[in-house]
Amino acid sequence: MAKFYRFLFFIFLCFFQTGNNEGLAQTSVSETDHVVSRHNKIFPFDTILVHKYYKLAWSNLYYDSEKSMLYAQQILRLAQKHQWNKGKVMAYDLMSSYYLIDGSYDILREVSNEILSLSKKTDMPLYTANAKRFLAEASAEYKQFDAAQVNLQSAMEIYTTLRQDSLRAVCLETLGNFHREKFEYPKALRYYSQAFDAYKKIGSQWGMATTLQNKGYMYAMKDELDNAEKYVNEALVLFRKMNNRYGILNGLNEIGNIYYLKKDYNNAIETEKEALEISHLYKSTRQTNWALICLYRSFKAQNDIETALYYLEKVDYNRRTRHIENIAREYNMYKLIYENQQMDSEIQQKIISEQTIIQRFLVGFSCLIVAFAAFLWLNNKKLRQKNAAIKEAMIQGQTIERKRVAAELHDHLGGTLASLNWYLYGMDKNLLSDKEQKIYNSVHQMVGAAYREVRSLSHNLMPLELEENGLVTALHRLVGKLNENNSIKFTFNISGLENRLSKKVEFELYSIVLELTNNILKHSQANSASINLAENLKTINLSIIDNGSGMKNKANHGVGLGNVKSRVQSLMGKIKISTEENPGTKIEIEIPKTGVN
Repeated sequence: MAKFYRFLFFIFLCFFQTGNNEGLAQTSVSETDHVVSRHNKIFPFDTILVHKYYKLAWSNLYYDSEKSMLYAQQILRLAQKHQWNKGKVMAYDLMSSYYLIDGSYDILREVSNEILSLSKKTDMPLYTANAKRFLAEASAEYKQFDAAQVNLQSAMEIYTTLRQDSLRAVCLETLGNFHREKFEYPKALRYYSQAFDAYKKIGSQWGMATTLQNKGYMYAMKDELDNAEKYVNEALVLFRKMNNRYGILNGLNEIGNIYYLKKDYNNAIETEKEALEISHLYKSTRQTNWALICLYRSFKAQNDIETALYYLEKVDYNRRTRHIENIAREYNMYKLIYENQQMDSEIQQKIISEQTIIQRFLVGFSCLIVAFAAFLWLNNKKLRQKNAAIKEAMIQGQTIERKRVAAELHDHLGGTLASLNWYLYGMDKNLLSDKEQKIYNSVHQMVGAAYREVRSLSHNLMPLELEENGLVTALHRLVGKLNENNSIKFTFNISGLENRLSKKVEFELYSIVLELTNNILKHSQANSASINLAENLKTINLSIIDNGSGMKNKANHGVGLGNVKSRVQSLMGKIKISTEENPGTKIEIEIPKTGVN
């Protein structure tokens, strides 16, 4: 036992050491664990910051683009620190909204794909729809209207399911823009009307203003400048009412361009100067560029070449600045995405390493369990073998004792009774009185009966014909003696058994029959019983049936029936006792031939 426990300890130590070595080989991962653990402690505080920055970013999206992007980057930094996918999606969604209004469609496409991937992982259908809408805008910019239509339709279905009426209205407005760019003006007007009605229904002044401005731009494309001026001015009124700096800036650039097309250069210059001033506040190089171009064209149209050249130089400078900004922005965004993917890869590797350690521990623990189970099985097998040996020894002891008792009965007690009977014969009963003669006759009969009973018991305990002639002959002889008792009629039915069985099996079967017939004589109150012995291909079957009162309590079978079961088990057999269906008792015993050789 001590050796076995030392073996179990050795296995456990080996697996533990393997896991420990794995951890030592991953020193950087352990350091990361410490950092992650420290971060987890401040995670609730950082999530509060994320939601705070998210609100601030949205409030500045149409008022100060630079500040809005700074908040979005802070959100992304905090989300990456904790590998919080929801926070990353929120940051990317903000950035995509900015890149859309800034016209940075290449970056918009990359960031939208990141949103799509993360939102599906985290089951955030609203952001999935937003990503599809952003991808549709990017596709439309490059005239890929079929792909744009598919993504926008998918986004609309999600918005409808989520009951996001305002975002569904945005999709209707975007569909109007798609048809406008394809010069399908009637369809564009139909979608603009649907979008405007949807915005009006939910009370979105921002949505109504953007729809009016887009409709005005469509009329400018159609060269219907009066209608264009009307709708853009209506949009400007709403934007000024909301103090939406981006909306005002965009509207001023739009109306300034309309004035230029109408050759109202003074109003165009005045409007674009206001737009230029606001563009510096909003910090949009794109809107600044539009204002500068319109100013250059307007001064050129008035033959103010010097001023026109001044603004043209600013246009050139602004374009180079915007180009550099776009490159830097793309680089930073790709860097952020790459770093995020690298961090995800490191975390995945760390998780795999942890799972490997856990798996090895579980394998080791499973081996311990299997080894312990094997130990228990082997120990149980040894115990069963010992129990079988004890039962075998007990039965052999009983056999030896029965032979000894039979010999004692026959040689000693039988001899004593025979001598006593001889002495009685030697007495002259004529010398006895009548009363004494009656006593003499009675004693003589009793001694004779006792002598016959002793001989019968001796014979039944170890019948000579069992050893000489076999089981079948011995049972025939036993049944014959049993039938000398007129109270119960015994029958013996034999099938097969043309060859003798082993001495052990014959003795055990004879002892079983003897025990069960004695039980019938003593307890059954039957008037008939049968002993049936049959040999089959694989088994020896013994059944003993009586028509008596049956067993009252099957749970309490007594010592005799317990001995019968022990003998059956020693032959690897099975026993079945039936008492419920009909009056009497039926005991069926099946002995495999593998156990009778």
